Amino acid sequence: MGSTPLRRVRNWLAAFAGSIVLVGGLGFAPAAHADDTFAPVPVAVSTTPDSIAAGGQATSRVTVQASGPITDVYVLFRNTATGKLHTQMTQGSYSAADSTYTFDVFFAQGTPPGTYLAQYMQIQTAAGQELGYWRDGSLIHNPGNLPASGTAAVSLEPLDFNYVTPVDIDRPHTSGFYRAEYWDPYTMSLFIRDSWGRLGLFPTGGNGTWQQAYEVGSGWNIFNTIFSAGDFNNDGENDVIARDSAGSLFLYPSNGGGGWHARQQIGWGWGIFNSIFAAGDFSGDGNNDLLARKSSGELVLYPGNGHGGFLAASTVGWGWGGMTSVFSPGDFNGDHKPDVLARDAAGNLRFYGGNGHGGWTTSGVIGQGWNAITKLGGAGDFDGDRANDVWGIDTSGQMRMYYGNGSGGWKTSAVVGWGWGGFNAVF
Repeated sequence: MGSTPLRRVRNWLAAFAGSIVLVGGLGFAPAAHADDTFAPVPVAVSTTPDSIAAGGQATSRVTVQASGPITDVYVLFRNTATGKLHTQMTQGSYSAADSTYTFDVFFAQGTPPGTYLAQYMQIQTAAGQELGYWRDGSLIHNPGNLPASGTAAVSLEPLDFNYVTPVDIDRPHTSGFYRAEYWDPYTMSLFIRDSWGRLGLFPTGGNGTWQQAYEVGSGWNIFNTIFSAGDFNNDGENDVIARDSAGSLFLYPSNGGGGWHARQQIGWGWGIFNSIFAAGDFSGDGNNDLLARKSSGELVLYPGNGHGGFLAASTVGWGWGGMTSVFSPGDFNGDHKPDVLARDAAGNLRFYGGNGHGGWTTSGVIGQGWNAITKLGGAGDFDGDRANDVWGIDTSGQMRMYYGNGSGGWKTSAVVGWGWGGFNAVF
């Protein structure tokens, strides 16, 4: 089950490209521009401060020599004490005035303190070229065969820093996967399953645009429930959980390279639930959790144990049977605690605030007329404003993004794609 890493499967994209039209580059990556012939070479790197305390963050800068703008920078850090690798997809911006890409360094809550050394940096240009530099500045990833002038970059040592205390940042635990071969913990990405059982990943650029899609698995039509689970086993990569017709629950751990580690069966008897979804760290213990609804309307919390399994379950609500859709958008009201959204039979969208300890704060209606949506889910942060959003697919196959305002309400909405009606699962 799953597949070996398929980093750029052109045949799969071509198979469904004729039946789906998507906006914002959702499909093939942009071709290189004629003037993008000089490899972007880092000429200076830095991180300030070099020690992150509780509640803090560090700002890093990469000054590059290139003929075109830089859109994304990815940095792979290694914890010197544990040896574990942590991928940092940057949330930054490029200044053409001084050729500087500036971004903030964050790690997810629960990341071990210690010294983190920058091992690898990948740079992507606006023209679609990607290059990777090792710690000593040598060029080790050059799929576009750019000129050899990009082989002498600076060392990445100035990006090293000490992580003093885990920082409780506001990131969506229930969404975000890897973009291409690297995990993106801030911006959203969506999986789809087509009628052949193929699993595809549609990453975003962190600014309301789509990147190239990838096939990441086949044979997934044996499952009746699939969802993104966040980093469920605390290995630094976001995972997927799926349930088959026998009620068995399986964890598919991401390998961080566009594929999967061996799947693990983590539950039996889950057929009694008519809805299962990831709820971020709903219990507040630092591990991602699941919520599951019985046909009786009982809502049950299954706290994750941080190792791909569960702690003791508990009931956290009743009367949820009348909801036609239930999901978590992550933190929706800005209190840094995961929340839940639910649509009732009348088409009202209801907000249920999580209290961060396995219970609830306030609730209320935050929208009407949502019965026109056939598929509905949490999107993470689609447009890069650090507020979680919600996506919906209507009967015509249009995907509309509903942009959250970060305080439990909405800013605006917009159509961001069409042709999504042909997928039997989107998550």
